[in-house]
Amino acid sequence: MQKFANHNRLIIVLDGMGTDVIKRVLDKNGFFASHLTGIETAIIPATTVAATTAYRTGKMPWETGFVGWSQYYSEVNEVIEVFTNLNYYTGLTSKMSQHTNTLPCKTIVETLVDNGHKAFEILPSWAPNGFDTFEQWLNQIVITCNRETNAYIYAYWNEPDTTLHDFGTNSDEVKILLHDMEQKIEQACNKIKNTTKILVTADHGHTYQQPLYLEDFPYIEQCLSVPVSLESRCVSFFVKPERIKDFPLLFNKHFGKWFKLVTKQEFETNYLYANKPVRFVGNYVALAIDKYGIYQNRSIQAHISTHAGITKAEMEIPVIEINI
Repeated sequence: MQKFANHNRLIIVLDGMGTDVIKRVLDKNGFFASHLTGIETAIIPATTVAATTAYRTGKMPWETGFVGWSQYYSEVNEVIEVFTNLNYYTGLTSKMSQHTNTLPCKTIVETLVDNGHKAFEILPSWAPNGFDTFEQWLNQIVITCNRETNAYIYAYWNEPDTTLHDFGTNSDEVKILLHDMEQKIEQACNKIKNTTKILVTADHGHTYQQPLYLEDFPYIEQCLSVPVSLESRCVSFFVKPERIKDFPLLFNKHFGKWFKLVTKQEFETNYLYANKPVRFVGNYVALAIDKYGIYQNRSIQAHISTHAGITKAEMEIPVIEINI
């Protein structure tokens, strides 16, 4: 285990805690700010499905097939929520014979264990042996760090993302939650006795959004062969063959000020860095550069704050380093 140089490596990923959120909410002299050593750029799309899967596997979204929250599966003609395996538009269990949330490869932890190293994942309750509360999750981190040496530990928690979605980056709810999380993480770090290098970061940031509904733009909606997918701020359009040429003209006329529209190939090459076509990417992709998000219709509840666009608030994530 010389690779870990006689110390534990702990990576803590706090969902949605982008640099912009930290600067808005937390004390400039607080625990996180005092250990902030840099700022990195989130993966594209800047969203949990793509980013946390990349963290867990060490592979790009085009390699794993985990690109966005909702993806179009042609074999069942459904837009499906990847993590839940539910039809995005009906809420019903999808007709997919194999769950969409099945990883196509081993995680970094599994690979390390297979090669004789000590490695652990500490996750919320959706995972086997996951934890119901933030306090339980933190306690397990402390236990693992104090029990093990020369171990790799990946710890992910699904907040403040959920609260940000519901209340927005400037809300009292987010301020109270993040202050509490920062304080409890500091307390947990003080309980770790074994030499441990800790990295606290995020999968993406957040920004307020205003929804646009394609049902209000029938001339654009009629160009599509299937409903929109991926994310509200990284929108995949599967366009009818006969409308391929005029779709970008129509889209840019109405939405060009707020979105950067790119072709499938441009998105795959310049944003996903893929070396082959990605089945979940439609003919065009719209990347948000302003405050708007695109939804098919009002049956989908729009979040107050969200991510997956390419604005600074969504893309910048903190590098917080703590040495125990």
